[in-house]
Amino acid sequence: MLKHHALLFDSASTFLATAVPFVTEGLDRGDTVIAVTSARNAELLRERIDGAADRVTFLPPAGWFDSPGRTLNSHHRHIDALPGDTGILRVLGEPVWDARVLQDPLEASEWGRYESAMNVALANARAWVMCVYDSRSLPAEIVDDARRTHPRLAVGTASEASATYADPAFYYAERNGPLPPPPAHGVKWLPILGDMALVRQFVTDHAARMGVPAERLDDFILAVNEVATNAVRHGAGHGVLRLWATDRRVVCEITDPGAATDNFLGFLRADPHAEQGHGLWIARQTCDLLEMRTGASGTTVRLHIRRADR
Repeated sequence: MLKHHALLFDSASTFLATAVPFVTEGLDRGDTVIAVTSARNAELLRERIDGAADRVTFLPPAGWFDSPGRTLNSHHRHIDALPGDTGILRVLGEPVWDARVLQDPLEASEWGRYESAMNVALANARAWVMCVYDSRSLPAEIVDDARRTHPRLAVGTASEASATYADPAFYYAERNGPLPPPPAHGVKWLPILGDMALVRQFVTDHAARMGVPAERLDDFILAVNEVATNAVRHGAGHGVLRLWATDRRVVCEITDPGAATDNFLGFLRADPHAEQGHGLWIARQTCDLLEMRTGASGTTVRLHIRRADR
């Protein structure tokens, strides 16, 4: 069963008082231990655990925390690869709250949603994830939000329940406010009537000119194809695709008249043997951000991919 703790620290000693026993206990148990922290914290940890450092996988945060969907899948891949039946995956992770994220309300909100949704998506996983937050440098609202998305707070070698932890379904719903309308100009649109070849060709024709990196174009086309297919199969057999660019990203919006009923769509990995249910999971892997709103008036999915010049 998942353990998901937040380590809120305000000094190197506070960080090490929790991080060192978390890592060394895992190594002693034969767990798979991954440290994804800032370069400074990685250096502190290496020095303290000395000869055991080569048994820890150290990874740069920018690669691990690339997008919410891909980060969640990274946990799944490492859990799937666990040897034997007793060991667990231990991740000491320091999310990337850099200028790119902090200056972008959408990205900051979606990383918070990821932290909360992890409690559901990995609920039955053999994993202990310790998320590291430096209260000296992070905005107070980010640190406060960590208390809402983690059931327990790490305190030295022990932990305590977070008094402000929010049920993931409640937290998820809080972030489901109305989406801002598409821009008044520069939007390309296409009716979705069932022919996915037309959808793929439409994205091919316009997305690169709007700024989708050449090496990401196939990913974007795949994501759009999956969501458009869902609109036809699970909506009313049709929908509308809109495509536009913002300062940071290219956005594809797909709307249809159908309504979904499940929370956390795209955050929950489908059974690999199931014939359906993979589309939104795939879309979250291949895009940088995915927004979804559903209700009586229909369903809207927005797929975001970073522009080549950003």
